Amino acid sequence: MLKTPSLKGLMEAISDKYDVPQEKIGKIFKKCKKGILVNMDDNIVKHYSNEDTFQLQMEESGGSFKLTLTET
Repeated sequence: MLKTPSLKGLMEAISDKYDVPQEKIGKIFKKCKKGILVNMDDNIVKHYSNEDTFQLQMEESGGSFKLTLTET
């Protein structure tokens, strides 16, 4: 659940839930069921509903994390 429907709100929620320092989160990507990968922004986050679910994949590289949310 996001406090604010924005990319920053998503980063805060992930940071709180998975104990990942927010300043170490680099890019966040969304992968749709068709396999298309897009860089997330505020506009993409706003268009999701509370019932949407994702699998989260975290990859650490060079001291920052790349996060990929895959639609389920």
